[in-house]
Amino acid sequence: MNSNISEYKRYQELVAGKNINPQTLLATNYLNHFNEIHMLLGMIAEMPDCIDDITEWEAISYQGHFKYSVFQDKDLAIEAFHHSPIKYKEPFEKCVSEMDKLLLSTIIKVKESLDKNDLNEVNIIVAEYTPKMERMIENCSAIINSKEFTSQQDVIDDYFDDDVDEKNNAQDAIDDLFS
Repeated sequence: MNSNISEYKRYQELVAGKNINPQTLLATNYLNHFNEIHMLLGMIAEMPDCIDDITEWEAISYQGHFKYSVFQDKDLAIEAFHHSPIKYKEPFEKCVSEMDKLLLSTIIKVKESLDKNDLNEVNIIVAEYTPKMERMIENCSAIINSKEFTSQQDVIDDYFDDDVDEKNNAQDAIDDLFS
């Protein structure tokens, strides 16, 4: 067995029952880093004093978030991240990068508008930002919580050991679903 596969399986066992997805080896707790600032931006027009908290926000890596987190399994989350399959990690990191860019640009725009005391412009900026960020958070959550179902090797092996007629019947059933 490939050592990457055996490490992946080992981490799947280690995260079982934890708040880390055993398929992706990622934890939704990381999204708290985005949810908190998102909430503050949503309130900024009514509470402009929040701008100091908002401008202090910084993009932080997954590992950095957990390093300073109170998340119970933070060390495991950091370790498991290194074994997350690339098919999850790449889209996850791309999504995080896009969220970071959107937040940082929005924070700059909001700060500039508040400096001009233009709350109407702040409302417009936040109204444009909000659905984009909510969609990105939702997409990132979907990546983290992937429910991909894969067949176990025994099931696959059994399939190929079966009689040819049974395979044809199974294929006919699958074909019927799509016709």
